[in-house]
Amino acid sequence: MRTHRQLVLYQSILQVLEESGCPFCRFLKEYQTARLQNRPQESIHRLCSFHTWGLAAVRDAPAAAQVFIKLVEDTPSLSPTESECDVCEDVLAEEDLRLREFVSCIARTDVSHWLRGSAVLCIPHGTKLRRLVQPAFAARIDAIIQNCRQQLAQELRHLRDDPEPDRTGWGAIGRAAEFLVSQRGLHT
Repeated sequence: MRTHRQLVLYQSILQVLEESGCPFCRFLKEYQTARLQNRPQESIHRLCSFHTWGLAAVRDAPAAAQVFIKLVEDTPSLSPTESECDVCEDVLAEEDLRLREFVSCIARTDVSHWLRGSAVLCIPHGTKLRRLVQPAFAARIDAIIQNCRQQLAQELRHLRDDPEPDRTGWGAIGRAAEFLVSQRGLHT
């Protein structure tokens, strides 16, 4: 999250399928950043630690100051938990919407092709998606997660056993973190 970062504003989870990584993580990360940048100041009442720092990173100083003045003056001394954070609530609602959107399109040719080919899912989104689909699709999601698990384990073993500081591939650590817990800030 950076101030003045150009966002790709996706309208559908289907727009993200051919991009790298978990499509739900990618979609929600952009959505989350947009909410931090554009959510009306008067509608921000509670922020978790991650989204407090995120707002500081993506809003210009006067706008961030206005939000923080309100929070400093109005917020009780205890910081809110994720379940009490306005942005977390927005992201969770959008996540549910996108999971259901995906399920409603699962029989489409492009989605079916993605599931059989280049699909990547993190464990949290794969687990949530698995609960919403028929058994045949749940088995395919299990296979996708298993494939991701095997590829990451191989990359991580190679990184562990043959460390070279100038070698590309250090991204495997980030991909492993995303696979295990989704992208930073989407779940705690």
